[in-house]
Amino acid sequence: MNIAITGASGFIGRHLTAFLTEQGHRVVPMGRPMFREGMLGYLVQALSHCDVVINLAGAPINRRWTPEYKHELYDSRIHVTHRIVRALSAVRQKPKLMISASAVGYYPLRGTFDEYTRTRGDGFLSDLCYAWEKEARRCPTQTRLVITRFGVVLSPDGGAMSQMFRPLSMKFAAAIGPGTQPFPWISIDDLCRAMAFFIENNTLQGVFNLVSPQEITQAAFTRAFAKAYRAWGTVIVPRFVFRMMYGEGAAVLTDGQYVRPKRLLEEGFRFTDDTVGQLFRGVDRSTINSLDLSRYMGRWYEIARYDHRFERGMSEVTATYKLRPDGTIGVLNAGYKQDSHGKIRFKRIAGRAKMPDAACPGRLKVSFFLWFYSDYYILELDKEEYNYALIGSSSDKYLWILSRTPQLPEDAKKLLLTSAMRRGYDTNRLLWIDQTRYT
Repeated sequence: MNIAITGASGFIGRHLTAFLTEQGHRVVPMGRPMFREGMLGYLVQALSHCDVVINLAGAPINRRWTPEYKHELYDSRIHVTHRIVRALSAVRQKPKLMISASAVGYYPLRGTFDEYTRTRGDGFLSDLCYAWEKEARRCPTQTRLVITRFGVVLSPDGGAMSQMFRPLSMKFAAAIGPGTQPFPWISIDDLCRAMAFFIENNTLQGVFNLVSPQEITQAAFTRAFAKAYRAWGTVIVPRFVFRMMYGEGAAVLTDGQYVRPKRLLEEGFRFTDDTVGQLFRGVDRSTINSLDLSRYMGRWYEIARYDHRFERGMSEVTATYKLRPDGTIGVLNAGYKQDSHGKIRFKRIAGRAKMPDAACPGRLKVSFFLWFYSDYYILELDKEEYNYALIGSSSDKYLWILSRTPQLPEDAKKLLLTSAMRRGYDTNRLLWIDQTRYT
């Protein structure tokens, strides 16, 4: 299907684009210029070729709500949705489905709520969600409408969790005071799967809460987060700190609602991450289950890596593998590095590798010093041509993208990045290597 997405460059949009593309759909990003005055004709033309419209547009909510920023929050949601609805009315062949985002901030703060709740909360956030949804409901009746009320969307590679990781540098996890407030959340994987669920099931319409079935407080969630990431403990940051930083906007962080995904469960949707235990099960380091070692030999170019002290400052890095008669593997890593005097030096280091367990062919051991071996996990591999690979280890501190050529084709790059994100790796940490800097 052709799927138009507004907000495709945002945290949710990037993940959803990768997910839908991997499923074989064609994603059409709808950038901000499409919603300016005088652009209605272009918008109509773009939507006339689409089967589905997913509306994720909206300025970030976790900012200080000055009068000017409140206007931007409103305009970036209601104005964009109004433009989409207006364009849909002008399209002859209507898209089959429109999915329009909203948030659980629609609900009151006290009580437990599902999609059948008729009452809504008080305050700016609830009013914003109400106006947003009201505008979406104006879409043509020929187009099936699904309104998704998001909880806090979580993924290790961005969004709210990127803020949660910051205190971990001091070995503590921080909960937002008072800590007893509800924390409605959903993993990015389940959000993407739910979107596909709406696309595939053409009888679904109306409001759906996109939250995990587990009801949990901010403090309980933070304790689970601290345990999963081996923090020494948790601290409660007083509410007034956030009020000083964000003013009225602090309510997004210091308040919360108990919300249930009743309709999703009724329709048979199964959550992958239905508890924080599942959410924090860690990075998926499962390796390939078959490997022709002789075909894997030869030179690999390092396209991207998590930076680490052994390769810091190096460019044009290559790794060359050679199978020895005794079954072990010779390894030669090479690259260029600028020394303290500004001179470019070609450096190389020889090592060895082995496959310790034939039952796990994707798990190798590599050593560059005496008998000290490190893990080398082949997470993904182009099994047809052996042209590219995604490499990790037993720790999520290491990640490499390798290619047989100095430049990796865009489709292969997208495939490996999608796999890394799905596994729980933070792809924003990848350092892209210049393979043409000194040669």
